Amino acid sequence: MNKKKANKFCLIGSLLFCFSVSSTASAALIEVSSFHVNSNVVQMEYSDAYNSIVYKNTASAAGVINLTSGIQSPKHFSNYRFTDLSLSPDGRYAFVSDYGGENIGYGSPLNQSYVHRLDLSTGTWQVKTSAIAGNIEAISSDRFALKSNDQWVSFSLNDWGSDASATQVVSNTYPSAYGGNFVYDSVGNRLVHGNAGSSSQELQAFKLTNNNSGLTQQEGSGTYGSAYGYGGTLVLATDHSTIYYGALQVDALDVTDNQNVFPELIYGATGDIAFGAGNYYDAHTKQLLGSLGFTTTTYTFSDDGKQVWAFDPATNNIHHFTFGAVTTVPEASTYSMLVFGFLLISLIRRKSADR
Repeated sequence: MNKKKANKFCLIGSLLFCFSVSSTASAALIEVSSFHVNSNVVQMEYSDAYNSIVYKNTASAAGVINLTSGIQSPKHFSNYRFTDLSLSPDGRYAFVSDYGGENIGYGSPLNQSYVHRLDLSTGTWQVKTSAIAGNIEAISSDRFALKSNDQWVSFSLNDWGSDASATQVVSNTYPSAYGGNFVYDSVGNRLVHGNAGSSSQELQAFKLTNNNSGLTQQEGSGTYGSAYGYGGTLVLATDHSTIYYGALQVDALDVTDNQNVFPELIYGATGDIAFGAGNYYDAHTKQLLGSLGFTTTTYTFSDDGKQVWAFDPATNNIHHFTFGAVTTVPEASTYSMLVFGFLLISLIRRKSADR
């Protein structure tokens, strides 16, 4: 083989080497601190604006923890049962749904429902009567969405207002939404519902219209469709890019676009990391990155996704984590291509030497 041809094959081998360097970034969680909470926390929300965590527990109580001062406020109690917690997009107000129950099969309230609102700037609570408040999503500081819980559920948009009762702007029942939960995507200005209790697991999106005073049904995964067999949780990633319906990851702007299926239910997520019951995964590749060292399903995150708080029910401690240095790990296919490239280069050089 002449030198020109040998150089040509060496160049091919080098290109294989260069183009084979693909990788996945994995981030290690580093624990910053932990503190004890005198409550069994089942849901919490972190406010960047006020460096505070608002939580609710299993015993119909809610509270706030100021992370700057370390002060935990006295518990605030429900009239019936706190079922959901949502933080306004500006981080100032926390809304909590106080569910009075429903007459099964009739879509009517069993007892009066309430909505509680905490102003984190003053630390004060207010309470108003409301429509059926099974789940809640804050749309703004003054507007919120409520969902009933029984069978084919109703959605209502409500204003906090100045009266003793929240003002209902619109209410509709949707045959595509059965039980389950919903999340509000402020980037897409959409509510996405994931059903539960039905033989067909489904995702359904709704667009807020008319200056957030109306709801328009958009795409859905369909009966026994693309989301069938999933569900169990419903999580919006902190960067609003994806939604997790149990172990299934979908595009937040197109719930029919399935992207990944993880080894377990996902309970919290940033744009890059998905959290199961103590394990955490690369949100893009599904690769297991590590474990917190305890089992939990209760997380909250900073808006940028770089700070994580997780509640350990075994100790009643909230652990604060941050992401450490990002390491680049070659993917399995990368190793194969590297080996192939090196073998090809060695073979060509050997043949060139023999000639």
